[in-house]
Amino acid sequence: MAPTKKTDDARRIQVEENRTAGLMNFVVFLAIAAVAYTDWRVVPFISLGYLYVLPIALSALCNPLPITIVLVAVCTVLQDIFAGVVETFQVRMVRDAMALAGFLVVAFLVTQIARQRSRLVAEVRRQRDEYEHDLVLAAQVQRQVLPKPPICPALELAAAMQTAQLLGGDYYDFFQISENVVDVVIADVSGHGAAASLLMPSLAVALRLRARELEGPAAILKDLDTVLKQITNTATFVTMFYGRFDQGSRTLQYANGGHNPPLLVRTRTGESLTLKEAGPILGILNQTQYADTVVALDQGDILTLFTDGVTEQENEAGDEFSLSRLEQVIVSQETESAADLVARVTQAVSAFAGAKEQADDLTLVVVKIL
Repeated sequence: MAPTKKTDDARRIQVEENRTAGLMNFVVFLAIAAVAYTDWRVVPFISLGYLYVLPIALSALCNPLPITIVLVAVCTVLQDIFAGVVETFQVRMVRDAMALAGFLVVAFLVTQIARQRSRLVAEVRRQRDEYEHDLVLAAQVQRQVLPKPPICPALELAAAMQTAQLLGGDYYDFFQISENVVDVVIADVSGHGAAASLLMPSLAVALRLRARELEGPAAILKDLDTVLKQITNTATFVTMFYGRFDQGSRTLQYANGGHNPPLLVRTRTGESLTLKEAGPILGILNQTQYADTVVALDQGDILTLFTDGVTEQENEAGDEFSLSRLEQVIVSQETESAADLVARVTQAVSAFAGAKEQADDLTLVVVKIL
């Protein structure tokens, strides 16, 4: 959580606490006035002083003990003034002393309860702050380990990830397989936040270990699907697109495990299409099979890989950003660099959402064929 947001939250909580304390003190005043009036006018010959216990207890919950003690004295005096007439001065003094003692006991006990509650609240806030601090550090580490796109003679690569919470469940990576072959992967772990982010390092390690050993994207997805079934339950799954670019032959070999079909814009012909060939999501089904698909590429082609956080981001009216809007941004800015295209799309999604909060992690990878 950013310092300014944390400060704003603390200020807002303080304002709410002050407002609540003010409201309770107003109730205390009304309760005392009601008891005194009833004791004076409605039942003048029967003492209702015991009813002052309620406003005294409320005061002890929201005020320091000295203020409540003053209130105890006031209530004792009011009881003495408006209570029924007694025959002797000694009886009157005993009655007032008993009332004062009872009021003080209530005030003390409720004040102790309020203090214990305050200590518990302070401890919860301290633990919350420690947890948020740990999340901030984890988020910083997560961003630092995101890979930088390799510099390639025939490809221009760029990527960005904008998490919905401090930690994200999206993933992207690049693998330089050989001088001419570069692998690009994008994935989305089910859910988002801390739970989903814990699976990301496992994905990265598994892919880095196996990307150069297996023949093609389909074999890599199949292998990863087996690994996921061993380390997760069926409630956790991953969608993934894995592409292998051969710069020499200008081809893309890919396999898709239930991920959003990437958008391919062919600037020379003005054609836009999605790479729809796909297999099942990873980590759930038994005996899954994946197939490789080869697509010929041409100079100027732009391939955009994305997660749900791009196309499914809603605005205040409940409309989604959609694939068509993504296509419009790419086509209208097709002469920009890959990094600029990533920035343009991110800005467009943010502008479209307006005041609507980001609901899911937003991850984008753009590949331009040079």
